[in-house]
Amino acid sequence: MDKKGQMSADLIFVTLIAIVIMTGFVSFISNESQQNQTGNLGQARMQGENIAEAVNTVYTNGPGYTINLTIPSTPNLTANVNGSTHTVTVTCENQNMVVNLIPTNIESATLNSGSSYIITNNNGTIQISPNKSTTS
Repeated sequence: MDKKGQMSADLIFVTLIAIVIMTGFVSFISNESQQNQTGNLGQARMQGENIAEAVNTVYTNGPGYTINLTIPSTPNLTANVNGSTHTVTVTCENQNMVVNLIPTNIESATLNSGSSYIITNNNGTIQISPNKSTTS
């Protein structure tokens, strides 16, 4: 009888250790996933700030000023410049980041990663168009 009781206690002890180890793995995987989401959000914020800086620079330098902007190749990254709300919304891996713009007269545009754009101040109206030039 004592051997059966000892075996039950050992089984409970081993099961408890296994549960603690599995909990540690779940916690580790959860932390890694959370860090990945934070990285994606930071990447979206950085691209939004770069686009906003380019648009604001074109606006503050006056009519005729132009900037060539290249969006780096980042998987699943798109940016929407919204003329009615005066914002840039960057989406990366289902994470959204909104950055405000200074100019109020902006033509809406969608910018994709890995593409190049020309941002122009056309008499106070900010226009964004794809850069079709192929010069490196």
